[in-house]
Amino acid sequence: MSIVVRSSFAARVAAFSVLALLGACSSKPTEPEPPPRVVAPPQQPASPQIRAQLHTELASGYYERGQMEIALDELGRAVALEPGYAPAYNVYGLVYATLGEDAKAEQSFQRALQLAPGDSEIHQNWGWFLCTHNRERQSLAEFEAAVRNPLYRTPEIALVNAGRCAMAAGDPRAADAYFKRALVAQPGNPLASYGLAQIAYKEGRYDEARAWMKGVMLAANPPPEGLLLGMCVERKLGDRQAELSYVSQLKNRYPNAAETKGLATEKCE
Repeated sequence: MSIVVRSSFAARVAAFSVLALLGACSSKPTEPEPPPRVVAPPQQPASPQIRAQLHTELASGYYERGQMEIALDELGRAVALEPGYAPAYNVYGLVYATLGEDAKAEQSFQRALQLAPGDSEIHQNWGWFLCTHNRERQSLAEFEAAVRNPLYRTPEIALVNAGRCAMAAGDPRAADAYFKRALVAQPGNPLASYGLAQIAYKEGRYDEARAWMKGVMLAANPPPEGLLLGMCVERKLGDRQAELSYVSQLKNRYPNAAETKGLATEKCE
């Protein structure tokens, strides 16, 4: 390619020299030679897997915006292009779970795991589905499978969810361990801090609960349930000023939240 370029350049220089000589003998101006036309190589069509990935990413975006019908349409296109594309079935599971079509959701997650048994995102989503369908103990194995993969980029998500599910299963010791592992994976994680504050509060360790609440309040927008817990912690410790601070934040940030509406009758058990 470089030889062709040099020879073409030399030819243009020679042509320009000839035109310059002719111009000296004639008053008629000459037009400069147009630049050589560059012909782009023909574009190769994207592979079916890449196109399936694009449709799956679109479906995920529609899912997050609550547009489930369009998400299903995009997923249909993805699996038509690449029937073995596991991430598409993972998102299928999420969409069907949101729609309350549990049998289809379970079938989709199982298909996704069959195609990609080591995918941490699929294990995490399948685990959360199990946890929210009264299969908490079974869900913990899926969260463990997710974090076992050293390439998993967000192990704190699976560990926090494992902690929540362990609490739902009535095992606060396991929940405590999961939340602390989440803080190791992501120091300062407010959801893990909230879980630990909740355990300490329920066990009457109010000073420890207050300490964990500091991590909750590091979040840009602490959740209403976190603010309510903070209020109850301070009420138990007898710090009226700190208690009112949580009440004020709850009213200002979440005026329509159930936690705010229940302030008048909140007993802080």
